[in-house]
Amino acid sequence: MIISYRWLQKYFNKELPNPNDLAVLLNSHSFEVEGVEEKGSDTILDIDVLPNRAHDCLCHLGIAKEVSVLTGLEIKDIQHTDLEVEVLGDFKVAIEDEKKCRRYVAVVMEGVKVRSSPDWLKQNLESLGQKSINNIVDATNYVMFNIGQPLHAFDKDKLDGSEINIRNANEGEQIITLDNREVKLTSENLVIADSKEPLAIAGVKGGKKAEVDQNTVNLVLESANFAPITVRKTARGFSILTDSSKRFENEISPELAGVAMKELVELISEISGGKVVGKVDVYPRKPNPYKVGFTTKDANKILGLNLSDKDVEEILNKFKFEFAQIDSAKKVLELANDLIGKSYKLGASVVYDAPHSFDCSSFTAYLFAQGGIAIPRMAVDQLVFGKEVYESDLQSGDLIFSNTGEGKIYFESVEFLSGTKIEEGVDHVGLYLGDGKIIHASRYNNDGVEMGNISEFKQFKNIVGYRRMVESEEKRYVVTVPYQRMDLRIKQDLIEEIGRIYGLENIKTLPLEKIREPKVHKGFYYANKIKQILIDLGFEEIYNYTFTSEGNVKIEKPLASDKAYLRTNLSDGMKEKLDLNLKNAPLLGLDEIKIFEFGKVFSSTEEEREILCFGVAGKNKKNVFASVSEAIQKINDDLGVDLKVKENENILEINFDALIEKLPQPESYEDVLKNPNNVESKYKHISPFPFMLRDIAVWVPNTETQESVAGLIKENGGDLLVRTKLFDVYCPEGKDKTSYAFNLVFQSNEKTLTDDEVNKIMDGITMQMQSRGWEVR
Repeated sequence: MIISYRWLQKYFNKELPNPNDLAVLLNSHSFEVEGVEEKGSDTILDIDVLPNRAHDCLCHLGIAKEVSVLTGLEIKDIQHTDLEVEVLGDFKVAIEDEKKCRRYVAVVMEGVKVRSSPDWLKQNLESLGQKSINNIVDATNYVMFNIGQPLHAFDKDKLDGSEINIRNANEGEQIITLDNREVKLTSENLVIADSKEPLAIAGVKGGKKAEVDQNTVNLVLESANFAPITVRKTARGFSILTDSSKRFENEISPELAGVAMKELVELISEISGGKVVGKVDVYPRKPNPYKVGFTTKDANKILGLNLSDKDVEEILNKFKFEFAQIDSAKKVLELANDLIGKSYKLGASVVYDAPHSFDCSSFTAYLFAQGGIAIPRMAVDQLVFGKEVYESDLQSGDLIFSNTGEGKIYFESVEFLSGTKIEEGVDHVGLYLGDGKIIHASRYNNDGVEMGNISEFKQFKNIVGYRRMVESEEKRYVVTVPYQRMDLRIKQDLIEEIGRIYGLENIKTLPLEKIREPKVHKGFYYANKIKQILIDLGFEEIYNYTFTSEGNVKIEKPLASDKAYLRTNLSDGMKEKLDLNLKNAPLLGLDEIKIFEFGKVFSSTEEEREILCFGVAGKNKKNVFASVSEAIQKINDDLGVDLKVKENENILEINFDALIEKLPQPESYEDVLKNPNNVESKYKHISPFPFMLRDIAVWVPNTETQESVAGLIKENGGDLLVRTKLFDVYCPEGKDKTSYAFNLVFQSNEKTLTDDEVNKIMDGITMQMQSRGWEVR
């Protein structure tokens, strides 16, 4: 944002700090000033206004207010009110979609004289790099750069009809913009139109048709508020980025439209004459002012300070915020009684409909908002949000929730902690007043908001919970947020403002507390200890699915029918993986498959348990049992426990939770977190195609070694020979020959091999052996 120092000074009676000092001040507390440049008799500050402050600070007034807060200099008294004009004539404004156009102010002026702007106006605009067009266009630009509201002026005599329509463009409709660009519109684009065709692309660019020129005498002035997303999509879609679109994209308050129109009319009257003959202000949904609450304790906790109430109030007064320190619970109860008789409206908005109409949860949300306490909008979310209390502990100001059985019942939260289950369901809420009385907004009576004994209302026959929203009696500041400050919506926003004005540099640096070494996690320690024991014995760790086709605990929304339950053991999955891997043992070059798993098992009657399961599979059952026994013995020796294994048992499940209860608390992780040095991990692609096995045995002279025989096999086996393993050596006494027998594994990465392909390779290996005089058995 380009800011003129001379323009800024006009807001103050006292002299501002020099431009460089002002830049330092802004840098320290507000914005990054990217440049300070002298320009004639003026100085220009290039200020990087971040999106959270673009609502109010993309203008000189916004920056002036910020400077006033930082320097303590009083800003000139500025009366920001709407233009008070009687609506005359038959000129009309129609808004097709009030969500896209939230306010439209149109003023008709007659008898203006279009001419060159006065020097002061030209100088102000030129200091910002703006070219002077004429006094009318310059006036609209000046007010925008002054207070942040984009404006536009149409030549009234060039319009067809006496009505302005804010509507979606017709598909394929065209407009020629002020810079003579022909734009083909879509139905997604919002336009300002007369009875015949578009006059402007809403919030982005004016059109040529109603352009103000030297012959213009009568004007229609526009000050509107358009939805940010609508303007952004259109501006980006056509690559038409303007000062106007930038401000609407970042969102400005609809309240500003009326204020800006008054300033524009006064300026045009001053520099071009003319008179106002009519005004139309279409404002479908006027928002309530935001109220945000916090305590001094909140501020100190977040900022790490020890501010007093006086300190807090001094800073709030610097901003000229309207605020009061109140007892929130008392305020809620007082206001509730004042709202008795207000009408019921399903889906009523806290921002737009209150305090004139409510539904049950907007009523409670509004009450607490006025007390400076932000709670969720929906009853189900309020139930999840509040602190649970029992009926015997109820206090005035607590909320009572019920399931009427007649409305839309919610069984889980929607916005706050979305998905939290509410088994009983909830659709209604009321405010407890004490002595068995309640006040609530109900659709079942003519009065809307009503008060009475809880027992009298059928809506509270099925109460599902009680919640407390105000725990402390501590006084709370409730700030009415100025409409321009759309960045202030929660207490943390306000406390941040207090912190930056107090000065982050004034927050003392506290010494770091000595970090206490956490207690060693027993389960983690012993799990890693056992893992290392098993890995050293040749075991591999596996991870099986927790979901199975059978079990005690059923999943509410299973991914598949065979994964509808939580597992009750690890041994079923272990057996399945042992069988699968045993089939691939030749490919892996293994005589035995050794695997283990740590995992949870689940029961409908017991708590979930951590289990250690390991198993061994192989052709030689005696060797398998020996491997299992060896693992158990090693665990017993290293941990000092006494685990048992049954004869010929190849899969063991051990209750790990129960095991570690008997073990001592470790002092450190040192012996289980040792990282092996210089270990290089390699990845090898696993073929998806099946492998084929062949055996070959050959008599060779004793002068030949098993390595030379294996080398010949590998040399002639080609790329399809993936593994060669010696499984037998026979050397008869007194003979000069030795027999070597090998397992050969063939596999392709591209296809399933056939017997003919493998036999051809085997024939080639046999021929090479025979050519050396070796005897293939």
